[in-house]
Amino acid sequence: MKTILALLAGSLLLCHQTQAAPITGAIEFGGSATASGPSGPPCTIHFLDPWHSLAGVGTYAVVPFNTAATFHDFTFIGTGIAAMLTAPDMPAWTFTIGGITYSFDLLALTNGTVTPGSMAISGTGIAHITGFDPTPATFALQGAGNNFNFTLSSSTTATIPEGSTTVLLVLGLVLVGIVTFRPKLRT
Repeated sequence: MKTILALLAGSLLLCHQTQAAPITGAIEFGGSATASGPSGPPCTIHFLDPWHSLAGVGTYAVVPFNTAATFHDFTFIGTGIAAMLTAPDMPAWTFTIGGITYSFDLLALTNGTVTPGSMAISGTGIAHITGFDPTPATFALQGAGNNFNFTLSSSTTATIPEGSTTVLLVLGLVLVGIVTFRPKLRT
């Protein structure tokens, strides 16, 4: 019985579950951008760097107002919900504060409309911050003239414990109960 308990304890140590550090919250940037033409045919969005942070909440709350960020151009085809990136934009933007790098990989568009003088584009991707897990995020780029806003919102989901860990914990409790109450059951 002691051997079984020792094996169970050893297997529980090997089946630990690491705690994720997801990115939470949102960040907003302001800056200038131009489009190569209307949406439909290939349209390239060109960012006039630098863009600057306007506000952040959650994990982004520590980003100082007016932090400069480098945005990278991207190209898409189609319009409205049929808009599609011609290639992922990795990273779409990035900046570093005190050795911590923040970035966002633009992977897909969910909507894209560009008309003369204005644009409204949204999509999905992965947010990255040094020391945190890559986290799914959504973005929206919108504005008119030379005044545009880019908003990023991180979306996290609850994690479910791994099934084998739960089974081992239950078996461990059962074996501990058997060992604890075994002498009492004999009498």
